[in-house]
Amino acid sequence: MTTSNTASPATKGAPVATSLAPALSDLGEAALLYATAKASRKVEDWVDDLNDFVASGGPTTQAVAGGLKAMLLGKNPVWAAINGAWSGASTELKLAVVLILILTLLLGPVVLLVLVLGLLVAALVAGIRAATR
Repeated sequence: MTTSNTASPATKGAPVATSLAPALSDLGEAALLYATAKASRKVEDWVDDLNDFVASGGPTTQAVAGGLKAMLLGKNPVWAAINGAWSGASTELKLAVVLILILTLLLGPVVLLVLVLGLLVAALVAGIRAATR
């Protein structure tokens, strides 16, 4: 053995005591990094599972997910739910909704005109009855 490799009993304890604190600090940091990385991976797995569930769901599922997401972001959840429901709807349902809206817009004035004419006839009948008494 050389003299550089051997140390007296008094100097053997000093390097161990001074290197123990940084080693424990490094171990704590490594354990914390490992735990946060593991938790992050688990949360990412949950988010992926949730996204897969929403993507495979129908209009109701997408409406609820869109509304919740908008509420968490501080936006209007009603409009987001409508957009989510529309994006999750089938082509046939979208076509039916568009046709109903077009028919409502086209037939709305006709219904209003019939209502006004009915009220006019009722007013005329009431006036004639009042005049004949």
